[in-house]
Order: sequence, then structure tokens, then C-alpha cells
Amino acid sequence: MRNKETEKLFKLAYTDAMTGVYNRNAYEEKLEKLNKANARLDNIMVVIVDLDKLKCINDTYGHRTGDDAIKTVADCIIKTVGKKADIYRIGGDEFVCIAERDISSYIAELRDLISFVGKEKLYPLSVSLGYSRFDTRKDKTIDDLIKHCDKKLYDAKKRKA
Repeated sequence: MRNKETEKLFKLAYTDAMTGVYNRNAYEEKLEKLNKANARLDNIMVVIVDLDKLKCINDTYGHRTGDDAIKTVADCIIKTVGKKADIYRIGGDEFVCIAERDISSYIAELRDLISFVGKEKLYPLSVSLGYSRFDTRKDKTIDDLIKHCDKKLYDAKKRKA
């Protein structure tokens, strides 16, 4: 009985209720582990996925539709990299995938799936991505890697604007 209670509390504490992926608490703990001196970072890859124009979707189609967009993007991420990376919803429309191997070959598959699924929606569905592998020449910590991914995400969003 106690294990089921502990499991339920763990799930509540570390899972995003809307999407079923890990939440911000779990993300912060993962970063804490990866920031320890003995953490192996040489195989780490980070992918940041940001839903485009969520505010526009919410304002035009309503918040339930915005929630559907968030869930749809989460489902697409799970289908493409779910078994290869830990997935975190760290903000309203932002997800981070942390893998202990190169998952760049799945990026095109993720984009294609979101595009395909988006054609069935009554609202515009697209994402911007920023991703990179840990590079010892420019990254000293996991935070450095996240900053590089954030910059790439920002550049991708800027190109779409």
C-alpha cells in the first residue's frame, strides 16, 4: 500500500497533469544532477520545442483549443523521441528533451509529424526548435548547452516572424 501512495505522490510532484510528460520540478532536478562535478555530459543532447503562436490560438479559438495544441505537440514529441529522451514541459508552451545520446536524426521526423497532424487541426499548428549536443569546446556545464539551444530557438522564431 505504501509503495502505491509513494508512487502517486511522485507522479503528482513530477508529472505535468495536462500532457503526462515530466514537469518543471523534474526538469530542475535533472539539471541539478547534470550540474554535479562528476556528471557525464559528453553524450548529452538537448532539444527545446516551443509551440508557435499559442497566444493567437487562445485568443482566436479559445483556451481549450490552446490546451489541445499543447497536448498535440506533447503527443508528437512522445511519439518521436519518447523512448530516447526525457521530456519536460517547462512552461506553458515550451518543452525540453534531454537525451543521453544523439537524437538529431529524429528532429525531421518530429517536424514532419507536427506538420502532418497540424493539417487535421482547425488552427495553425507549428513549432520552433533549438537543439544541440554537448560540445566540450564551447560548453562547460549543462547550463551552457541550454543557453546555446535557447539561442537557436530564438533564432528559429525570429526567422518565422
